[in-house]
Amino acid sequence: MKRNFFRNISVIVICSLLCLAAVQSVWVYRMYNDSVSDFTRRVESAAYKSIYKAFRMDAIPGIATAKQIDINLDRFALYFETNLLELDALQPYRAEVIDAHTMRTMMIRYEQQSITNPFTTQIAIDDDNLFLLHLSVEIPYKVFWGRMWGIILSSAAIIVLLGAVLVYLLNTMFRQRTLEQMRKDFTHNITHELKTPISVAVAATDALRNFSADSDIERRSRYLEMVETQLTQLSEMVERILSVSVEGKEERFNPEMIDIVDIISSLKDDLEINCHKELTFSLQPQTPINIRADKFHIRNMLSTVFDNAVKYSAQRLTISVVVTADREQTTIKIADNGYGISRQHIKHIFEKFYRVPSGDLHSVRGYGLGLYYARKVANMHGGDITATSRIGVGTTITIKLMNNEPKD
Repeated sequence: MKRNFFRNISVIVICSLLCLAAVQSVWVYRMYNDSVSDFTRRVESAAYKSIYKAFRMDAIPGIATAKQIDINLDRFALYFETNLLELDALQPYRAEVIDAHTMRTMMIRYEQQSITNPFTTQIAIDDDNLFLLHLSVEIPYKVFWGRMWGIILSSAAIIVLLGAVLVYLLNTMFRQRTLEQMRKDFTHNITHELKTPISVAVAATDALRNFSADSDIERRSRYLEMVETQLTQLSEMVERILSVSVEGKEERFNPEMIDIVDIISSLKDDLEINCHKELTFSLQPQTPINIRADKFHIRNMLSTVFDNAVKYSAQRLTISVVVTADREQTTIKIADNGYGISRQHIKHIFEKFYRVPSGDLHSVRGYGLGLYYARKVANMHGGDITATSRIGVGTTITIKLMNNEPKD
């Protein structure tokens, strides 16, 4: 799949989550506003009922005389609080009677409790609008939010759950894409790796057949040696692939008492003979360190690490190996001064078929199985293998092996 496809899918998923969160937020906000509106309607309804019952509306239209209107805020409070209680809207309030012409407060009644979030309204007391009742009532925001708490939590839980599912799907898709890319890289690399020895062997065989190499014993010997070398290399490749493919078979692990230092010393000698670079190899300690492990796989695991150090380094190569042991485990630290691996890629180097991307360059051969095999061997022996690296400084591989029987 193309990169644009995954980018578009990611944008769609993010936009979908944002839209869902926006819809849920608007829904909750509207529910809250509806609760506030319902509360204000109940307050106004209680106020109208209380004014009608508490004040005698016997004023003669057109005659502005306050004596014909019995305004008593204490009596109003009695009716008003009762009506608020019946409507489940009883909250702290402040009531004022105001002269409609001068806007002067004539009477006032309020509770000692302060009003921080008031709902205010003005209602005419008489038909001639001579007097106004100004009400300020506390809006119980906390009560509304408390009633909506379950809805808010459930909405948030739905958003989080859907977000987690979508993130998981995206992660699966990207992982699938990575696996697909790794499969293509593996196929490409293994094809390149297998074609080279086959081509050389075919060319040498063709020379023996068609260019009278049989008559020249030295040339025939050289060509036969070339064929043998390439077939041996091909056999090693197939063996490496098979060793990874046939996993978990108990009979392939034969634990015995082995000397780790002796195995590393032997690999050091091989490197000094076969490495075509200026090599400096140090090993500490020189004294034997014995553990119970499978010698064949331990040797191959260490050989893989050393081989990578040689392949991914400049002409002057330094390898430092430090082996430490206690009652529970043996630790092998292998440090080199190679090219180094970026943080982006180092967390993947022990994955099957993974190779650090290098474009179409094939200066370094491989097919992404060596370090996976190394981790498999370490795990089978109850241990682990980790790596730290810095670009331009080098890489340190740490192998930990338990001092007991290997795991099946």
